[in-house]
Amino acid sequence: YFKNQEATANARDEEGWLRTGDVCIIDKRGLVYIVGRIKELIKYKAYQ
Repeated sequence: YFKNQEATANARDEEGWLRTGDVCIIDKRGLVYIVGRIKELIKYKAYQ
């Protein structure tokens, strides 16, 4: 996060992966596929 080191640190796990909320799989060739979301969220005019 821009000029927010604490938020940036909290967005990464202990292995350095960025927490995005996406659910991914990695195949035998090392290709990453996004297959879903942990939480579906739509914001409209500040409402969730």
